[in-house]
Amino acid sequence: MKGVLGGPSASKRSVLAFFAGGLHGYIRGILLEHWENKDPDIMVQKYLPKGVSYYEMLRKTKYCLCPSGYEVASPRVVEAIYTGCVPVLISDHYVPPFSDVLNWKSFSVEVSVEDIPKLKDILMRISPSQYIRMQRRIGLIRRHFE
Repeated sequence: MKGVLGGPSASKRSVLAFFAGGLHGYIRGILLEHWENKDPDIMVQKYLPKGVSYYEMLRKTKYCLCPSGYEVASPRVVEAIYTGCVPVLISDHYVPPFSDVLNWKSFSVEVSVEDIPKLKDILMRISPSQYIRMQRRIGLIRRHFE
């Protein structure tokens, strides 16, 4: 993960939300069904086009979508945190790691599966100052994941 740590400031992140990944659990199927190639602000794809770097996409995105897959844990959450992208935890009944010591609501967004169709509205309602606070907090909690 060397060279991946950190990322551009909020103003240099041009993509609202991003996810790339295959069908791995029912939640991803719902996410892809609602958002794949439907909105330029919510970039949801099964596969990235050739020559597009996954980590570069994370670094230019404000909110990284982290839908639960078959397993409870996903490297996506850690990848988002490493690149300074605010994780959007999409699941039902998911307890994030270190939740006994970390206040996840202060640096991530939790979205229930039934709210996937409202994803853009949910993210657009977060004020720029609230987003900047969440992104700054990621820098403070990152060490728990290194």
